Amino acid sequence: MEKALPFQRLEETAETIQHRAYDQNDLYEREERKEETLQLIVFRLGREWYGVEIGKVKEIIKVGKITYLPSSPEFIAGIINLRGNILSVTDLRTIFSLPYEEPTEKTRIIAIESGTLETGFLVNEVTETMEVPLSKMEPVLLTLPAEGGKYIVGHWKVDHKLIALINVEKILEKRA
Repeated sequence: MEKALPFQRLEETAETIQHRAYDQNDLYEREERKEETLQLIVFRLGREWYGVEIGKVKEIIKVGKITYLPSSPEFIAGIINLRGNILSVTDLRTIFSLPYEEPTEKTRIIAIESGTLETGFLVNEVTETMEVPLSKMEPVLLTLPAEGGKYIVGHWKVDHKLIALINVEKILEKRA
């Protein structure tokens, strides 16, 4: 039997390392890509569930005094003073043609910011944050009224709830 020379062992070792590197590359290529998700703040308007991207939410505020603005559009509930800044409050129920409900202990204002535009969404209750897969988003329901449907991006079915994603930019455009 021939004795292997030191440089031959080095070549064999280099070859083995190269094969292992190729095997590891195959593992990475076969690995499934992580599914893209979206984080939402979920809230209730009447008996319906909606969500807004968490990145557009500045803060959630307990409802205090909302000052009525004369001659403002129907969907503007009024304005509030948020630590020295005036914030208009958008009543989403009027945009989605939902009946008026008296504010309760659970009623909140979700301060929204997108670019330079800001508003507060008046909602019945903020319930949770959740992460939803983008691939599971379904198109806007055809049963939605045309006026309200244009402010929805799509929806998800989660735990016996249908959660509609609000298009914040469209609502801010309506307000501007």
